[in-house]
Amino acid sequence: MADMSKFEKKYKKLLHSCLNKGIKCENRTGIDTYKLFNKSLRININKGFPIITGKKIFFKKALAEFKWIYEGRTDLNYLHKHNIYWWDDFAKNNDLGKVYGYQIRKFNGVIDQIEYVKKELLNNSRRAIITLWNPSELHEQALPCCYTQLNFVRINSSLNLSISFRSSDLFLGLPYDIIFGALFLQTIANELKLLPNQLALNLADAHIYKNHKNQVLKYLNESIYKLPKLTGDYNNYTLKNYKSGDYIKAKLVV
Repeated sequence: MADMSKFEKKYKKLLHSCLNKGIKCENRTGIDTYKLFNKSLRININKGFPIITGKKIFFKKALAEFKWIYEGRTDLNYLHKHNIYWWDDFAKNNDLGKVYGYQIRKFNGVIDQIEYVKKELLNNSRRAIITLWNPSELHEQALPCCYTQLNFVRINSSLNLSISFRSSDLFLGLPYDIIFGALFLQTIANELKLLPNQLALNLADAHIYKNHKNQVLKYLNESIYKLPKLTGDYNNYTLKNYKSGDYIKAKLVV
């Protein structure tokens, strides 16, 4: 495989390990998972944009969801405009409460954490952290945030991002979370005129749902391709030369 496929090789290795070494566990959904503790992925986003190629991923939907969060939105209107409906079952009165976007842009009703980290990074600070886990407002969230911290690390003119996950659905959720992280890193780097470099993902509870096993096995047998290139900026991000396998349908577990 070409050098650009190293990211997806690591992802496939993680899935394979979870199916073969994961411990079968019960959980609140009623669908058992195969679970591993404290797994990680490290991705050089200069080797190509980290989108899965062995199965079809809907980049435009991932981009819209990223912007929905980045802009601090919590309603369904913007998502529906972009044909995103997987949040619908959680919403009340067309809103999801104080979830990702709210915590990032208005933590405790006050702090815009994006503006905070940009100021910290301009000062070469080691305190450029966005916190999404807010115990005082969990009761006002349709779902608690699956990733709980974004830690930006500036090394001279380059910018890196480490994301901590309390929980990660490896087959359905993680590919879209990787896109979110890559877009977040790219956007902050662009705004500060820094060079985006490494994206690290730390997965405390890494799991595959039992009813996704056949789909995971199918994906593991599919070919993977060179990673595409992200062009443009926040207002017109475009993915160039994205080649993928077929869409593999799997039921979302909620």
